[in-house]
Amino acid sequence: MGMLLGALDIGTQTTSLLAGEYDGEGLTVIGRTATETHGVRKGFIRDIDAVTAGIRKVRDDMDRRFGIDLAEVTAAISCFGLSVAVRSGQTLLMPGHAIDQDNVDAAEENAQSVESEDSTNKILQRFRQKYEVNGQPVGTPLGMTGSELVANILEISVPRTALDALTSAIHHAGLRLVDPAFSGFAAAEAVLDAKARNDGALVLDFGDGTIDYIAICNNVVAAAGNLAVGGSHLTNDLALAFQISQAQAEEVKLARGAAQIQSDLATDRYPLRTTFATTERSLSVHAIQTIVTERIDETFRILAEQLRDVLPHIRGAIYLTGGTAALPLITEQASDIFGLPCVLGIPCNIVKLPTDMMDEPYRHATAVGLLNWRCRTLSQEDRAPSLMSRIRAFLKG
Repeated sequence: MGMLLGALDIGTQTTSLLAGEYDGEGLTVIGRTATETHGVRKGFIRDIDAVTAGIRKVRDDMDRRFGIDLAEVTAAISCFGLSVAVRSGQTLLMPGHAIDQDNVDAAEENAQSVESEDSTNKILQRFRQKYEVNGQPVGTPLGMTGSELVANILEISVPRTALDALTSAIHHAGLRLVDPAFSGFAAAEAVLDAKARNDGALVLDFGDGTIDYIAICNNVVAAAGNLAVGGSHLTNDLALAFQISQAQAEEVKLARGAAQIQSDLATDRYPLRTTFATTERSLSVHAIQTIVTERIDETFRILAEQLRDVLPHIRGAIYLTGGTAALPLITEQASDIFGLPCVLGIPCNIVKLPTDMMDEPYRHATAVGLLNWRCRTLSQEDRAPSLMSRIRAFLKG
């Protein structure tokens, strides 16, 4: 039996727990449980007790249904207030000295910001970007000579209160949090293969409360961030426009919403269910889709503007994940606005998915990606030299 791993994705609407088995070569998802989320808004945990109850429920369901008792989980984090910054660090080189890994490590360490205990933000993840030798960009500086090496690091930070709340909720549910990751990064871990990373890809994880995005070009994270707009905004727009309840608006969105107006449905009407038998009302499908398409169009154009410097370097495609990716014609609308092919993001870096995840696999990309991320960090830990081996190497000269 391989190593048992757990991944927790706490969305605005759904809390999902995945159990995976990693045998050192491949990952298999062996169990999934889910429950409705309470106490979360736009990625922020507003009620720790409510979130804790949800985590405890999926943990207990995992044990009851699959006989899997998880002790620790990795988890995704996405919230308004997430910040991204590119830091540069340099190290001076000895004349004629070929750049080695120690020089690279020194430049990267100098690029990393120093985090104080009273800082309001907490660094979540760091990603290597480009290097420069004597002011010239290079892919890998190892073996080159020069007088100065510069390393650029992209840092993703989240409000400390958000990470602390997530950690507390998981702890109170009887689990330990390991290797938390940005939701957009987790989705990319699931749906991008080596070719997509090399060609360049944009992953949009379109959830109910936020859209998390990450752009990868030539295997480098070029941009990342999120937008506090999600599927719930489409629901709110419909509720306000038609003066109906949130539950009715959600039903209308799922039944007739689309990211582009479907001309063949222009004259159709959607019968609105009410609690009063004598009340009859129907809504114009054309009006429903006009409201939804306007919000989608505006949202994608905002994202395209934020990514205007990165998009010309993407030679591949856009990958849509998350629950809102189920909206009809959303890939076509994204392709029209971003000027790139767009597909639904299907987890590919995995041996097997359970049958109940195969119908709409793009919904589960973040959770699957978290398992991939945990596998990768464990592999890196296995390959990292031990303290004693480094001491022996030092003594040998």
